[in-house]
Amino acid sequence: MTRRIPSLAFVVAAAFASALSAQQVLVTYDATSDRLIAFSPVDGSVVDTNYFPVPATVQVSAIDVLGDLWVSEQTGDRIVRYDACGNVLGTMGPTLAGGGLDNIRGMAFVNGLVYVTNDGTNNGATADSLVVFDPAGNYVNTLALSNSPSPFSVMAWQGDLLVASFAAGNDVHRYTTNGISVGLFHDSTAVNLAHTISQASDGNVWCSTFTSNTLVKLDANTGAILTTLPASGNPRGIYELANGNLLWTNSNGANVYDTVALTTSVVFAGSCYQVNPFTHVKACHKNYGAGCHSGVLDRSNRMQLFPDIASAKAALDGNAMTFAPTANGYVASWATGVAASLYVTPTPSAVIIANADSTTTTITPSVAIPVPGGTAASWTVSSNGVLTAAATGNQTTSGLPSLTSTASATGLAFYTWANHNPAEASSGKVKWEEIGNTLYVTFEGVEFSGGTPTLAPSTFQWQIDTTTGAVTMLWVSMSPSNSTSDLLVGCTLAGAGPTPVSQTLSAVAATVLQPDVTLVPVQLSASPAPVINPSTLVTYSLTNVPEFVPGSGIHIATMFLSLNQLPGGLDLAGLLTTVPGCRAYLGSLDVDLGGAVSASSTITWALPFANTVFFAGSKLSAQGVALFDPAFPLLNGESGGFLLSNGVLSTTFPQ
Repeated sequence: MTRRIPSLAFVVAAAFASALSAQQVLVTYDATSDRLIAFSPVDGSVVDTNYFPVPATVQVSAIDVLGDLWVSEQTGDRIVRYDACGNVLGTMGPTLAGGGLDNIRGMAFVNGLVYVTNDGTNNGATADSLVVFDPAGNYVNTLALSNSPSPFSVMAWQGDLLVASFAAGNDVHRYTTNGISVGLFHDSTAVNLAHTISQASDGNVWCSTFTSNTLVKLDANTGAILTTLPASGNPRGIYELANGNLLWTNSNGANVYDTVALTTSVVFAGSCYQVNPFTHVKACHKNYGAGCHSGVLDRSNRMQLFPDIASAKAALDGNAMTFAPTANGYVASWATGVAASLYVTPTPSAVIIANADSTTTTITPSVAIPVPGGTAASWTVSSNGVLTAAATGNQTTSGLPSLTSTASATGLAFYTWANHNPAEASSGKVKWEEIGNTLYVTFEGVEFSGGTPTLAPSTFQWQIDTTTGAVTMLWVSMSPSNSTSDLLVGCTLAGAGPTPVSQTLSAVAATVLQPDVTLVPVQLSASPAPVINPSTLVTYSLTNVPEFVPGSGIHIATMFLSLNQLPGGLDLAGLLTTVPGCRAYLGSLDVDLGGAVSASSTITWALPFANTVFFAGSKLSAQGVALFDPAFPLLNGESGGFLLSNGVLSTTFPQ
């Protein structure tokens, strides 16, 4: 059950009376920011510099297919279908049942089918072809083009298709919708590498010439050049605006050519591609940003990576580290200057093991030894200084220590990991034995392989209490080698986890090792779609709300609405939070839907969307805020008392 707390005045109608109505926009891809950018089809002014983000692969064309936006990934060899809010509806390619996509470029939606220009032959694709899909994204067929080398753009034309080639010889060719050649439309040296063709308002055809650096108008009947306009920087997209000017793009951004003043002005700086119209005709929600906090909190490792043998010797010689068992881990403590007094010299009965360069031996003590979560009947010893509480050792026989490699290791292990070699001439040996209730594994004068002097042995020892499972690591004397090879010391609990961070072990004072914690972010979602014809009750759900006080069973949160989306977010560390990563995704706090107290970690708010309040295309941003008592910091140290969700952008439409 949820109990509402009185909120700010709920005056949605007044707050949203100024919302913009839906309008058609022109869309292009910007390779600099990997976003779709929207422009006015009337004058080419920028409408939205963050229409929505797309993957970091070249996207040549974005077209309207029955209210969805299809985007061609030239270097990704696939088409991605998005709804109007940028949610992925599906993908096609690189391989298809019966065909494929490779180096795709422009697209057109003609007579209920989508035609995609395809240049390459990888992924089962047909070179110089049109790949055809139905509006649901189903592959229809592939049309080989007989007269269009390196096709780059396609458009509907008088019941047929025009295809522009990014190669000399057939700048623009005409085909039926079944791919049958109708004849040459235009070819000349004046059009050098045609990039985009589009409809002119007078019935003729605009064409951008990539290498000729011009925008040309081609006669509707003869294909002859009627107009030539300068366009520097290798023009790509071209679209005639409602005011008669031209919006055209190149690697420097988007530009408007004034057909009266005969001048070009930059309206957007970036690296843009083909330009196509899109009309938002579907209501939808789009999540953006991320709630705080997420990730894995590493508590199962204590490691120190030394960059060379000399620094390891300086830190380790004469010292020890103890691991006292807890229910699910250890309490790790550093002990200075005690190694010599704790060290037990191997007896003549000690067994030599791991007696080769980069090898392992599995030993079986007389009893299974307690370890976190159970017992270990077998232990594996590596000649490179890794002791694993399992029949298979971590890092197997590797002599190249690294923090990264321990992240994927799954065994409980203790490390003095370096390129030791007990088989080297004059080296001591690795030995094990049990004396009383203690298992001893000793590197007795074992040579380090590398550097000088020639004789550079190390003596260190593990002592494991077979009754309690307590572990002591002690370093009597480490190698005097001048080698710059790494040496890794420490412990990891069983199970893979994040890559450990190197820590100064001598600063460890009764530090607890325990299983890692996965931090689950506060998450906001909305459903159903905000249709305003005549009204839809949309539920906003905030999940993963923490208890206000641990063990209380009480969860508290509120939610804000805003007309101003803040896509990148503002980190609130030092303002409302103490740990970086919590971001505000609203540019203003226009309406508070009201605080709520619940016995559940999920809290909901209901908001009616009606055409008496909202217009088609109104955009409303929302973000949830969960509260907790700062006197009880979260596991990652956050003590500000606030956790923020991701943002949700809702776009209305009557449907």
